[in-house]
Amino acid sequence: MQTPAPGTLRILHLSDTHLTGDGALHQGTVDTTAALEALLDHLGAVDGVGLVVVSGDVSEDGSPESYATVRRLVGGWAARRGAAFVAVPGNHDQRAGFRRVLFDGHVLGEGGQELLHTMEHHDPSVPVRGRSLVAGRRVVTVDTSVPGAGYGEVGAAALEHLRTALAEPAPHGSVVVLHHPPLPAPTSLHDALKLRNPGELAAVLRDSDVRVVLAGHYHHHFAGSLAGVPVLVAPGVANDADVTGPYDEETALVGTGALVVDVAEDGLLWSTPVRVPRPDADQRALHLDAETSARIAADSGPA
Repeated sequence: MQTPAPGTLRILHLSDTHLTGDGALHQGTVDTTAALEALLDHLGAVDGVGLVVVSGDVSEDGSPESYATVRRLVGGWAARRGAAFVAVPGNHDQRAGFRRVLFDGHVLGEGGQELLHTMEHHDPSVPVRGRSLVAGRRVVTVDTSVPGAGYGEVGAAALEHLRTALAEPAPHGSVVVLHHPPLPAPTSLHDALKLRNPGELAAVLRDSDVRVVLAGHYHHHFAGSLAGVPVLVAPGVANDADVTGPYDEETALVGTGALVVDVAEDGLLWSTPVRVPRPDADQRALHLDAETSARIAADSGPA
């Protein structure tokens, strides 16, 4: 891959690692720790990464051990390259376990240096939120998870956090990281689990200095825009959603990927999807028929 131009912030965008504390296979098919290790090894030759992002569903079980694994693997990869490391919760994460290990999600700062945090107790009803400055870009994390549910929402507290963070322009603009994309869903199940209030998010982003919104959740690479701001959805580390099948079914294939996102000083943006070659790729990792998808949607979607 080409070396980023001077002044460009290169972001390694990971999502949906679905790590488990006890090593249990995700959906009974995928060793997500091994998948993450293989991905990071494959990305070892990518030069110039200044920021590593995990945009939610960091953990499958919410255990402190699973968050310790992502801090060791992803944080270690970032630190060795002098890169910052930021994560945000998704619908599978548990805020208590997340905060215990990853604090407000801003783990490493510019140059790969550990950021200092005070250990404060927060009720799980309080969204995880944070911001930091990396190479002149303000990085703002927004917690779209809803405890006990699979769908996403940018609540009043999260909206105010984002609005306050963006009140003054940053030297080279801002990057927003969240889990549920403010984009149309590819399947009926994900439609039930989508972000419920993209319009309210759009109102905060409009006319701001945000250069890009980085999201996950859909386990497949998507690109779109909201309020004129590019939105990039990373492939899943745990598996790859098959978005070409029937809308009312859900199928995931064995596959692991990421995005390499370059943000230039003038706001020019481009992204490169990266996929790990593997002999068992494109085998089904998950398939839910229409009836099962509808049941999960009814259980996990809004009342």
